[in-house]
Amino acid sequence: MSAKKSLILFLTVLFSVLLVSGYLFAESPALEGKGLAPITDRPVYFRGWMYRTHIVLDNVDRYNRELNANVDYATITGDYPSIMETQFIAKAPLDILYANPSQACRYYDAGWILPVDSLPHVEKIKADMYPHIRDAWTYKGKLLGLSYFVTTRGVMHVNLKKLAEVGLTEADLPATWDALYDQLYKIRERGIRYPFLPHWFNEWYGISWAFNFEVLNRGGQVAHSETHKPLVTVDGPAGDTLRAWKRIWNDGLVPREVLTYLEPDHLEAWGSGEYVYSPQQMYDLKRFNEPRYSLFAGYCSLVPYKGQSWGFIDSAMYLISNRARTQDHTRDVMAFYSWYGYRDHEGKLFVGQRWMEDSMLFSAYREVMESPGTKAMMTEFFARPQDYDTALKVYEHSPYAKGVFNVVWAEEFNAWLKETMQRFLLEDRPVDATINAIRDKINELNALYGIG
Repeated sequence: MSAKKSLILFLTVLFSVLLVSGYLFAESPALEGKGLAPITDRPVYFRGWMYRTHIVLDNVDRYNRELNANVDYATITGDYPSIMETQFIAKAPLDILYANPSQACRYYDAGWILPVDSLPHVEKIKADMYPHIRDAWTYKGKLLGLSYFVTTRGVMHVNLKKLAEVGLTEADLPATWDALYDQLYKIRERGIRYPFLPHWFNEWYGISWAFNFEVLNRGGQVAHSETHKPLVTVDGPAGDTLRAWKRIWNDGLVPREVLTYLEPDHLEAWGSGEYVYSPQQMYDLKRFNEPRYSLFAGYCSLVPYKGQSWGFIDSAMYLISNRARTQDHTRDVMAFYSWYGYRDHEGKLFVGQRWMEDSMLFSAYREVMESPGTKAMMTEFFARPQDYDTALKVYEHSPYAKGVFNVVWAEEFNAWLKETMQRFLLEDRPVDATINAIRDKINELNALYGIG
């Protein structure tokens, strides 16, 4: 290693040590209370994906107004992971951003983000989090981000009104994926052409994530959670998933246009009330029980946990970038980061609680999830009072795809898997060839990045 590279490495390590120990901010206000106000007039650039941006803007406006700050927020539309990676490479002005865990791991390996461990009050933050979520967001021993939301994606929604129309009751709700797929044929015989709206839409978190969570629900893994070696086999849960998909696709039990849908189209389709079952997000139980979004409001429930999980943990964090800034500017970025992703200047989990109340976005923070107000709000928007306990049990048993999420090649593999799953259905490709291709791709990526 050259002397110049050695010096750069030494300074980088020293900077991280000083950040974690708090020495860089020894003469600055603590990152709590009024100490969350900026000490410079430098802007803080905050970027996120398209989701209820009016709330984000209102949150940012409050921070700017009450603490005399200068946070610049903008929404990124399009292929969010690819666009953000391009921004990092181009060294665009970027301080705080949304990310899923898979993106965060890649950004951390590239040196683009600072872990939460860089904050002087990190131990307080960790103590307020649920351990299993904190662990999911920990990579190479570092907590990568603060809580935006946690949910179960792929929880099986059921249209109780449509279920009753075909003479079925809650006692008939399936316990497993295979039982659900078998029931679809009975439902079609009773007059519903497309009883099922699968999670196969054309987003980076669509059909590829559907494959991942169904494999997990069936008791398998796509890749090992620690070594990241491929675990899919033709005669195991992965092969069973693809055989089931091929059967219901070829037998015409799902609308073929689902492969072209973006998520708004997918949500609108389920809100039409034309289907009996659909894997959706946990938080959208609230949405589909509101008349402005749903033609079967008051009848959108969920299939309970009966020994098999439904869906998997989907979550997002707020990350802080590692771009070049002055010491005081970095301190201001961390102040807003803490205010937005943790506690505001009044000591409240303001943003997290607001997301819960507005959209039923679960939080990594116990205080948000376990408050009496949260239970009252959730119960209000469920179809039935017992759905609150059902939802928490489904959430409790939701697995996490660590093997394909917490690894540097996560986004590359996900993009490849999305195209592979689409071709599997559209071109009627063999199950064994597709499983082998998945194994080969994971092995290729592990070799490329020196994993295992």
